[in-house]
Amino acid sequence: MFISNIGLLTGFLFSPYLLIATLIVLAVGFVFQTALFQILLRAKKETLTRWRAAILPLLGRMTSTRPTDVYEIRPRRDKQGVDLISDALPFGRLWYGEPNAIANAIDYAKSLNRSHDTVIHVYDEAGNVIETHKDTGDFKEW
Repeated sequence: MFISNIGLLTGFLFSPYLLIATLIVLAVGFVFQTALFQILLRAKKETLTRWRAAILPLLGRMTSTRPTDVYEIRPRRDKQGVDLISDALPFGRLWYGEPNAIANAIDYAKSLNRSHDTVIHVYDEAGNVIETHKDTGDFKEW
């Protein structure tokens, strides 16, 4: 009985059916492995797409805004020149009383903010904007 079982087993091991069964198992395994790889690849792409859709707008908002200082040049009520007004000035407003006071105030505001953008509004006595100057920061390290 023992010998017949061994004979049956060895006969099956070396039969053409085993070769066919092995090829079928390998083919099925390859198909499943390929399908699993495709599923994982799609899941990774969807995750990356969702991540990009969520994160990139936030990064864009954080990096695209450069600080901008807004300056106002207004005539003084006592008719003695103009005031340069801004929150960026360390001591509040500056008084310019010379004949070319507006040009000097504009130059000072531009030179004070070389590292970021500057917007300068020049007002008349009625409070209307008569000039607007925009200066992009051109500061470069040597």
